[in-house]
Amino acid sequence: MTKKLDYGFLMRKASISIVKEIIKQIATDGLYKKQQVYITFAVNHPDVKMSKLLREDYDGEMTIVLQYEFWDLILDDYGFSVSLAFEHSDETIYVPFAALISVNDPSEDFCLDFTPDFSEIKPKTESKSQQSEGDKAGKVISLDAFRKGK
Repeated sequence: MTKKLDYGFLMRKASISIVKEIIKQIATDGLYKKQQVYITFAVNHPDVKMSKLLREDYDGEMTIVLQYEFWDLILDDYGFSVSLAFEHSDETIYVPFAALISVNDPSEDFCLDFTPDFSEIKPKTESKSQQSEGDKAGKVISLDAFRKGK
């Protein structure tokens, strides 16, 4: 049986590929002259990583601007992290692609709109200390070696 095409999924996948390429090029080459990229995302997405202080300043969504005061732009399969200068301090933020609301560059009349997807939450990995504690708790020791007569 032929499966119905999911055009919404295909468009989102293609749009995220474009965003990945934009981030990759900015991280590698920087921005051209007066270019500026505005990225709006859902602050309440569980995979967004930012300081508690910064999160309290923004309700629902936040827009960051990649133009002058940003560094350490790092891309991964699920999103990107960037360090930015804010009024009170420098902050590093992690934005998963699933949290995106829009990406635009007004200098180029370019805009992509998204609906944040809370169903694509990536699994959390355990820290090494949690893993080693779990390994200790999960070990089974056979008492046969300690029994007399063996």
